Amino acid sequence: MLWSQMGEPDPWHCCPALSGMTRLCREAPEWRINGSSPMEGTAGQVTVVALLKCALPHSLGALRERLGQQGVSDVRYMIINEQAPLSRAMFGELQRHAPPGVPVLQQQPHEPDVWQLLGGDKDDFLVYDRCGRLAFHIQLPYSFLHLPYVESAIRFTHRKDFCGNCSLYTNSTQEVRGRRGRGLGSTLRGFVLGL
Repeated sequence: MLWSQMGEPDPWHCCPALSGMTRLCREAPEWRINGSSPMEGTAGQVTVVALLKCALPHSLGALRERLGQQGVSDVRYMIINEQAPLSRAMFGELQRHAPPGVPVLQQQPHEPDVWQLLGGDKDDFLVYDRCGRLAFHIQLPYSFLHLPYVESAIRFTHRKDFCGNCSLYTNSTQEVRGRRGRGLGSTLRGFVLGL
């Protein structure tokens, strides 16, 4: 297993062949649920979007609390329930188990499927940087919260201007700009691995 300079598991290990790399460092596509745009107003915060279905991993609240105790507190979390009829029927259960302050959003059948717009699937976690760009997309089986990948991706995105040129990070934009000449793939791996 690869380890970063921060002593954490390499978040890139969770993404086989860096799948979805073409979407990395791009802003989230425009999406709405019940007429509102949940990504509005997230500038300056790391945003974690969890695509969940029927049941909520009970450890999401523990993860948020643990990160908060480590100073990673200005992170916005949201859960998007699946659009399918069974998932809509279980929406109340998902809401009941959500940590306090974490909104659970329910897609309606007549709306465009947000999971599809985001390129996600059941139990995926999408981590957006302070400028609203996708830094990590963690898929099963690496998205299980008892594994360290989601936590590591959130912590890394909170500390580093992963995509570069985001004025909402302090002192990291110059570091990212200095590595741009090596190409996106090596730049991303270099930051995570500390190379």
